Amino acid sequence: MIITTNCYYQRKEPNRMKIRKQFRELSRTLHPDKKEGNQTQYVNSVKKQRLIMKSILKIQIEVNFIITIDIINMYIILKQIHIFLFLEQPCSYLSFNMWLEFVLMESTHFKKVVKERYKESNLSKQQVIQETLEEVKISRAWSYPTFEEIWIIAILHFIYSIFYRLYFAIKWKYYYKYQKCRKEISEKDQEYKTQLILGISQSRQEIVDKESLVNQQLWILENMKEFDEGQLLKQDEYIQQHSNKFKQYMRLTCKSVSKIYKFVLFSYEINHQYLHGLRCF
Repeated sequence: MIITTNCYYQRKEPNRMKIRKQFRELSRTLHPDKKEGNQTQYVNSVKKQRLIMKSILKIQIEVNFIITIDIINMYIILKQIHIFLFLEQPCSYLSFNMWLEFVLMESTHFKKVVKERYKESNLSKQQVIQETLEEVKISRAWSYPTFEEIWIIAILHFIYSIFYRLYFAIKWKYYYKYQKCRKEISEKDQEYKTQLILGISQSRQEIVDKESLVNQQLWILENMKEFDEGQLLKQDEYIQQHSNKFKQYMRLTCKSVSKIYKFVLFSYEINHQYLHGLRCF
């Protein structure tokens, strides 16, 4: 985040250009150097821009974190299979059985049989339908998992869970915690990554001190936070200095105007006395 003479961040990316243009116009119109500007409005516009930039950074970090998560995970797949064998098959059996009964009840042959039995018997229509359904043997398209299948999947699940937890603990200790994957980057990649993070254009690459920026390792979140805090402090100092200079300029102008006014009055009095003396003479 590079501070320019207009006190706004120079991060040129396509998704932020519209926000930047609006704040540029505000900062130029409300800048204290101009006579029409107002110091409070200018500071409020800078604060609003700072909040918007922080919210955009949070969204980018969350999206990058979600993308880095492994989509295919054998631990989750085995867990789902284990649950499927015990829960999903009975549920599918019930739904399939109910669907077959509904199809059978709407068939013409079933309706004819129900009418004939209803005429012959003294029972209600629902009782006749239930009796006919009990007599019909519905072929079921499912089967319980065998004892061997359950034990094989359970053993595989147990073995894989042990290895997965050990792997995750080692990876957390040496890979995620100390962020070795982000530190082990080549020099060209470091320059390119800092350029992308700070949004430095190609025209400004020669002006910017690359070595100092690369040595700070801004691709690490902790270093980036420290860098942002330092830049915000510099920005506040710049605004304070600028406001003090503006106040000094206004004081000098007021003093110069007062001196000119006094000089005009003094010259007018001298001329008036001189003319009065000539008239008396």
